[in-house]
Amino acid sequence: MSINLILLSVFLVIMSEDANVNKEKSPGEIVKELVLQYIQLRPRKISLKLYWEDKRSTIGINGDNLNQTIKHPQTIDFTSFAHGVLEAYREVYGELEVIPVSFREEIYRNDKVSIDLYPTGSAGIFDIFIEYKNKRK
Repeated sequence: MSINLILLSVFLVIMSEDANVNKEKSPGEIVKELVLQYIQLRPRKISLKLYWEDKRSTIGINGDNLNQTIKHPQTIDFTSFAHGVLEAYREVYGELEVIPVSFREEIYRNDKVSIDLYPTGSAGIFDIFIEYKNKRK
């Protein structure tokens, strides 16, 4: 067997194991990992849009020089989305204080970041707005 075939076989086994691991991750974990990939770019808005008829979702991550849309083949519920985003920010920026604003809106903040959760439920859209308290170095 050639070395190329061996390497290809190993690659395919690793990829299938990764696919199996991804199937076992919760929606919140998927969102957290996705946000952690972009958090250093300091997004200003992270959005979830649900497509009820297709049972799929898109996550938009936007900011200065950042405009990413990631398609996910399943629906991600609003709670898992919010938890995933908040857990990513807690991991990087530390604990966050909760400030209730209204029935549907909450702000999570500390001395480094402020995160405004604003679900628009019936429209199938959940927007999260982020402000950073210190300037970029």
